[in-house]
Amino acid sequence: MTNHKIQRRAMRDEQKEERRQAIIDKAWRLFQDTSYESLTMAGVAEALQLAKGTVYLYFKTKEELFLTIEEQQLEAFFAEVDDGLSSISDTEGGAIPSVVELVGRALERRPGLTRLLAILHTILERNIDLETATQFKHMLKAHFERTGSLLEACLSFLEAGEGAHLLLQCHALVIGLWSLADPAPIIREVLQQPDLRMFEVRFAPEFSQALQALLYGLQLSSKEKIL
Repeated sequence: MTNHKIQRRAMRDEQKEERRQAIIDKAWRLFQDTSYESLTMAGVAEALQLAKGTVYLYFKTKEELFLTIEEQQLEAFFAEVDDGLSSISDTEGGAIPSVVELVGRALERRPGLTRLLAILHTILERNIDLETATQFKHMLKAHFERTGSLLEACLSFLEAGEGAHLLLQCHALVIGLWSLADPAPIIREVLQQPDLRMFEVRFAPEFSQALQALLYGLQLSSKEKIL
């Protein structure tokens, strides 16, 4: 193959990747202002002035598109958390508040990611192929292991492998708390009644409180094992 043909192929590949990323970016921006259910592949295509079929050349389903978006947002989330964990020292009892603040802040500044995490298992993983699912889980596994190791370095009461499991528990907290903090419109209206305000949930403070309780519980359990 001549150098000219190689260059043309490289340009085509670069253009394809640019268009793929443009689709991802546009869908992500649209997601900021509407619900997942309201978004359509046709709507994303129209916003980009593309034929609907063009979008399907890059993503077989809407779920695959948003799973890719979630992967990119998770990359940024874990980069921030990993950087922060690297600067937290393992002091007696002092690391827990710092870890809670770091993770809580990283989630709070990414409400779109939190929304996607809440529908990952019930929606996004329901209409994808085996290759896409496998790739996503391997990506998540790599992050859980790396960030989990950093958590174990910050929190001495965590044994090897417990950092990754702690991240899985954090994910469960996100799913449960966001489901309560983001109810259907009719329920939001109902919760305005004074005698039902007890059911209102603010995600950020509730998540931080739950994570803090979990960590102190794990710390206490570790001390009891030693005794």
